[in-house]
Amino acid sequence: MSKLKKYGLIAISLAIVIAVLSGREIFTAFISWRALDGLESRSAAVREGSLNESVSAPGFVEPVSKVDISAQISARVMALPLREGDVVHKGDLVVQLDDRNLKAVLASTTARRDGERARLEAERARIEGPKQSLENAKRNLERQRKLFETGDVARQALEDAMVRVQEIEAAVVGSQKNIGALESLLAASEAEIERVREEVSYATILAPIDGTVTRLNAEVGELVVVGTMNNAGTVIMTISNLERMRVRAQVAEADIAKVLEGQPAEIFINAFSGRTFRGVVEEVALQRTSSGQGSAASATQGSGTFKVDVSLDAEGTRIFSGLAANVDIAIKEHRGMLVPTQAIVERKRDDLPTALAESTVFQGSQRVVAIVFRDEDGVAVATPVRLGSSSLTETIVEVGLSTGQSVVVGPYKTLEQLKGGEKLRKEEVVPTGAGKAAGKTSSVSVKVGA
Repeated sequence: MSKLKKYGLIAISLAIVIAVLSGREIFTAFISWRALDGLESRSAAVREGSLNESVSAPGFVEPVSKVDISAQISARVMALPLREGDVVHKGDLVVQLDDRNLKAVLASTTARRDGERARLEAERARIEGPKQSLENAKRNLERQRKLFETGDVARQALEDAMVRVQEIEAAVVGSQKNIGALESLLAASEAEIERVREEVSYATILAPIDGTVTRLNAEVGELVVVGTMNNAGTVIMTISNLERMRVRAQVAEADIAKVLEGQPAEIFINAFSGRTFRGVVEEVALQRTSSGQGSAASATQGSGTFKVDVSLDAEGTRIFSGLAANVDIAIKEHRGMLVPTQAIVERKRDDLPTALAESTVFQGSQRVVAIVFRDEDGVAVATPVRLGSSSLTETIVEVGLSTGQSVVVGPYKTLEQLKGGEKLRKEEVVPTGAGKAAGKTSSVSVKVGA
């Protein structure tokens, strides 16, 4: 390598080192200047207003009226006039099952009934002869008794008349028992006919309510079976009234005591992003939702849930059954001084200045206390506060602030650094499109799961 090239490389290296050192000094100076200028901050005014205490719970949307159509006989599907999404009215035919075998059984049972009825009529007609003979035998017995008393006939004639009456009476009793047995058989046949007729009627299934077919589980030609103790049976279809919907929410055990029927609620459905629906609590379960094998453990830990039904005002929107949703049930309204919840900072009491730590605003022997930083003419002032009810966005301050005061709400890194007395400066916000106005473009990309 020539000396010229060697000296050239050395010169370039020195230039790079000087540039880096100069850049670092410039950057350090810039940071120092920014620190002297104050910490970046955002502020919000304390205001008087109302805060709604609410209980949030997940759930799913379902119709208030929903009917699962199941088979009451085991048979093949012969006709399905409706498909999923079709509107149906009460009394419309929804399923026709194969009833040919049942009709044959009905015809056989009817024929057997008719035969038993004919036998009964014949037996009733036949018994009339023995009854007439019995009357004649009784009259003859009475005559023989009188003749025997006057000595006109022998005892043998009287005894023969008595035997004749007993024989005919036995025959009549036998016929009456036969008639009773035939009447019982006829009644059994009538009951069997009614049972088979009922089964024949089960083959034709009509819609029990007005609604929409929301699920269809069978097709023509499939065999549907009746449910038993160990088999749920075939649910052919589900008909739902989509005009009246509700959210079946699962409220945490810790919050269920606050939830009452009639309380208003806001409903957020994932499929309708950015839209809020109204509702009212209609029913609160009195028993915890079963959680299976871990129910005993969850009961001990207080981690169970209770079913709460909330009516849904769809405002004319068609809401699909089964959509995931969340409800915010308004429990109670509180009024007071409101500050954004993110303005509340927790500090260890021992880390605070003595005058601040001994403030009478703090109650008892709290080790961790809540403070806010007021923005007074660009200076952060640590202020002890006593908190009331809170929501996700706002908190009531019972003691420590007054209306109109300005409190620091961010950024988070600034709130972490504040101790009190620091200078503050307003956070710079670059308007949307500022880069384009300067003839520059910028983009930010985020990779999920990277």
